Amino acid sequence: MPFVLVRIDDRLIHGQVTVAWGSWLNPDVIVLVNDEVASTEWKRELYSTTDAMGTRIDVLGTDSFLDHLAKAGWENEDAILVVNSAADLLLLLRRGLSAERINIGGMHFTDGKREVLEYVYVDDDDVRDLLDIAELGVALEARDVPQSEPVDLVPRLLELRAGHA
Repeated sequence: MPFVLVRIDDRLIHGQVTVAWGSWLNPDVIVLVNDEVASTEWKRELYSTTDAMGTRIDVLGTDSFLDHLAKAGWENEDAILVVNSAADLLLLLRRGLSAERINIGGMHFTDGKREVLEYVYVDDDDVRDLLDIAELGVALEARDVPQSEPVDLVPRLLELRAGHA
């Protein structure tokens, strides 16, 4: 797998990704996969020209990403992959992305979501999607910045699913 970090972050690319993780991992490229951003010219332009401390940003839709990945895209580069949601990541994993571990860096509060950590809020769909990702053999690690202690989300998600939270 060419990705040094696979991250779910509903804010996509921002300071935690570019400064904190970028400085720590020193990637060649940040790959943002989001159909809405990729298909909206001004959003695509906004993200692709974000100051990422000299790191290139590739903005792709799901199909373009998977096509590029199938052709060994980013094979010789250290790359960070960022997606908006657990559902987006689950789709990519089911369609060919390989990952041993994912970083849940920001799933923020919206109506109907419950707090797991101060930067991770989930609804029933998120719990289902994240546990489906874990069932694929992928470790779920919540960690907003590299200096934070990683948190295994699976036990907390299982409690939520069982209704104990």
